[in-house]
Amino acid sequence: MSLAGKLKQLRRKSQESLQDVADAVGISKAHAWELEIGRSTNPGLELLRKYAEHFKVTIAFLSDDKAPAADGDALQFFREYEGRLSDSDWKTLRTVADSLKRKTK
Repeated sequence: MSLAGKLKQLRRKSQESLQDVADAVGISKAHAWELEIGRSTNPGLELLRKYAEHFKVTIAFLSDDKAPAADGDALQFFREYEGRLSDSDWKTLRTVADSLKRKTK
């Protein structure tokens, strides 16, 4: 389910108005509405945190957790090597990644 759908479902379940939620998370009613209908699709982390806190859910629940498996591989790679490569090694990896990116376009 999209973020918009989750926000709408949570608000309805809590029987709150758009204004109630907007006031609770510190945004305008219009912005809350735009998030619920999907017109605004990239809220900041702080706003997600406020929504999560207000509705007593996790940020992970609100965020799109259907990332492709390749994203998990990349995260694992960076966790494994973070801080243990020299600056020149990171530069080499960046060059390789840029080359692969151009190749796939």
